[in-house]
Amino acid sequence: MRFGCCVPALAAPLAAKMGYDYVEIPVADLFPEGPASAFAVTASAIAAAGIPALAFNFLVPATLPVVGPAVDLERLRSYVTVAAERAASLGGSVFVLGSGSARRLPAGFSRARGVEQFRAFAHVAGEAAGRHGMAVALEAINRTETNFLHTLSEAVEHARAIGLPAVGVLADAYHMHMESEPFWHLLETNGLLKHVQVCDAGRSFPGSRSMDLWGFFAYLNHLGYSGTVSVECRWESFSAEGGPALEFVRKASSTSGELAFAP
Repeated sequence: MRFGCCVPALAAPLAAKMGYDYVEIPVADLFPEGPASAFAVTASAIAAAGIPALAFNFLVPATLPVVGPAVDLERLRSYVTVAAERAASLGGSVFVLGSGSARRLPAGFSRARGVEQFRAFAHVAGEAAGRHGMAVALEAINRTETNFLHTLSEAVEHARAIGLPAVGVLADAYHMHMESEPFWHLLETNGLLKHVQVCDAGRSFPGSRSMDLWGFFAYLNHLGYSGTVSVECRWESFSAEGGPALEFVRKASSTSGELAFAP
């Protein structure tokens, strides 16, 4: 596995010094609707770090909805086309399609229509990413943060329905924990797992509380997963917490043993 952390692009040099293999930065740092001069600042920070930006989170902002009556698919297509070009130039491999606010279904809006719109956007994003050898990982987000797509099992269902090789799923230990979703659901991903994110309870850094990340990694190892794993948490002090987080995750990732399957 390769281990990264979710930080702004300007923090990439510090992440590299801590020993991270890559950084995961917000798509906003690519300035998909901004000038090349703004993106150049991000590119310079990644170049200075000497490690790639492999993953990109918060694919679309709340101001650019992917479901609801205000969807502008052509604007979204332009947005992800530029984002993919710029992400690829930084060494990118995966976009995280979380964006809970952008995919929130408006009150009274048809859920069936929302599903159609979400899948249509994911298809467009997958095509843009795929042209650059990248992927799009659908992220399940717990119900306290959005009202659409809450579990890894649902994400798998959507990815299979979309049917593009570049569109898969993200496994986020925090959201699985919040939804009381059993880790054995990781076994349902069946080749669709594109990316992983971890933190501890309360979004604290891994190893600071008591979430069962050992069990989580046991399932990943059973799957033979060897991809990217990002620490995504609320850093109180990245300079103080980033190193211990990485050390803990590296140790936890060696977990193996018997798996607790569903009854």
